[in-house]
Amino acid sequence: MTALRQVVVQMINDMPEHLLPAVIQILKDFKERQFDEKDIEKLNNGMLDPKKAAAFAAMEEWVYHNRDVLSKIDPEKERELAMEEKYGPFN
Repeated sequence: MTALRQVVVQMINDMPEHLLPAVIQILKDFKERQFDEKDIEKLNNGMLDPKKAAAFAAMEEWVYHNRDVLSKIDPEKERELAMEEKYGPFN
């Protein structure tokens, strides 16, 4: 076990029992997301703006939690409706 894993295990061992379900959910959400390794490396090296990273993480979380609703949306149809609303009907 690496030193970093030992630190994480120790932190979890030190947590009160009532906080563990929240930690488990966070880890599950993190595991299910598809992170770009280059972005994570940039963030760790301080090359990626933390505010932007936090904003993108919040958007990814919102998309993840609303994936059922979003899967029912037709982006092309929405674009057509927006264009029609802005410019009027196309004939």
